[in-house]
Amino acid sequence: MKKLGLGKRVLACAASAATLLTGTTALSGLTTLGSMAASAASYDNYAKLLQYSMYFYDGNMCGSDVGSASQFDWRDNCHGSDEVDGGFHDAGDHVKFGLPAGYTASTLGWGYYEFKDSYDALGQTAHLQALTDRFCDFFKASTKLSGDTVTSFCYQVGVGQADHDVWCSPESQNDQSLRTAYWTSDDASDIAAEYAAALAVNYINFGNAEDLKYAKALYNYSIKTNKANCPEAENFYRSYDYYDDQAWAAGWLYLATKDSTYSSFLDKFMNDTNAGKSGQSGCKWGVYSTMCWNNVSLGAAILQSEITGDAMDWAKVTTYLNGKCTSESTYYCESDWGSARYNTALQMAALATTKYSAKSGMDYSSWCKAQMGMILGNNPKNVNFVVGMDSNSAKYPHHRAASGYQSFDEMKGKTGYSSNGHTLVGALVGGPADSNFTYTDSVNDYQANEVALDYNAGLVGAAAGLYSIYKTGSVDSNIEGVSGSIVTTTKATTTTTTTNKPVTTTTTQATTKQNITTTTITTAAPSGGKTANITTGTQVGTDGDKQM
Repeated sequence: MKKLGLGKRVLACAASAATLLTGTTALSGLTTLGSMAASAASYDNYAKLLQYSMYFYDGNMCGSDVGSASQFDWRDNCHGSDEVDGGFHDAGDHVKFGLPAGYTASTLGWGYYEFKDSYDALGQTAHLQALTDRFCDFFKASTKLSGDTVTSFCYQVGVGQADHDVWCSPESQNDQSLRTAYWTSDDASDIAAEYAAALAVNYINFGNAEDLKYAKALYNYSIKTNKANCPEAENFYRSYDYYDDQAWAAGWLYLATKDSTYSSFLDKFMNDTNAGKSGQSGCKWGVYSTMCWNNVSLGAAILQSEITGDAMDWAKVTTYLNGKCTSESTYYCESDWGSARYNTALQMAALATTKYSAKSGMDYSSWCKAQMGMILGNNPKNVNFVVGMDSNSAKYPHHRAASGYQSFDEMKGKTGYSSNGHTLVGALVGGPADSNFTYTDSVNDYQANEVALDYNAGLVGAAAGLYSIYKTGSVDSNIEGVSGSIVTTTKATTTTTTTNKPVTTTTTQATTKQNITTTTITTAAPSGGKTANITTGTQVGTDGDKQM
């Protein structure tokens, strides 16, 4: 039976944020891309985007407490006999993969670290903490310690291919043969380092001393072991190296402890010549990929630059970003699979860099605003790629729990969801395959409509970053499928900002305010795998291996 626990407590915390910011800003010239049915405000409703984007994780919770922990009234307890209880399913499947989970948790924590005021102003801090605490509790439960030394840790729960060969809700998946837990005592350095990064930033954000203890132990395990070739993990998330993950963890551990051992490791990574990257000898590390589950070198570089404040360090970051953040009228498409996750993760990195524009010398806010506008519907297809946000949102993500189907045969040939389906509020679908917005909204199109933990990680942070600059939008008081309701009082603010250009002058901001009381807003009607070759890794169809 569904119980109302943490979900209602989080909503109550949101309701306590009595004064929120809302409003609209002028759209870019992108409205000429096509006929736009959605309201202009939806393109920059960053308050609502931040609120909605975190709900996806409630849809992917796993464990014996989901009925009380998830804010969705249609999710309930599942996989209660897992050797390591709790955590989150990876995508539309039911496996708990370590590498994308560690990346997701550390990136969610990063977003809060950089843009804390956005979460606080909008009453979203309690929800964010509930999610990152859940990730970190799972990482700690997955780690066996002897004193301060890791003796073994669990890097995956669930048999990848066998799980993907079954389509059913997590609540009805009772075949325990699919729920193997994979442990190691001398491998998976990349995953251990991602767990360490997530735990360290969660300690910084919320002060749980146990998080820091486990972060140090997992980091030490990672740099001592220096291996990343666990076969079961590699079948789905194949990482070519672990050095970037270790540098990412080292940056967070330095910020948590101010121990120069960690900053020295991070500095070495950013400047080292090493044979590890893609097997190319004599190649320099530094920044060589956008932020993603397989590579966090860009995030590590931003942390190093924040720590040192050195213009030469920031130049490594901005040189990379300047090669990517080039057009406000063309959709940035890094890959034809899951393009929206790379786009939003790059936005988050660019917004973190913009936060330090006095030292980085760059302001990417206008570029990020334009790109997010395209994600939110300002595109030729008139599709908002965030489920449930607007009437033109994607409705049929490739997701077992939300779809309502209980077998592949039942789903075969379908585009939409069954009559038992649910709106997977806040989920970022894979999105267009190219800058021309080639896209199909279908439960069976796992390339365009897959959803996953790592997809939303950058989206959440980017929403917070954009809200911190533009202060536009308002949170909803009534969201489909979410337990309870909130009523808030809001204020409207209009802000004008500059551009994706070197910062040489002071930006002038014009602001107007008026009191507005929110009313109940009804979301869209109930809605309704993952391959990427991105610089240094291969993600093998995490949820797309069963084709119709």
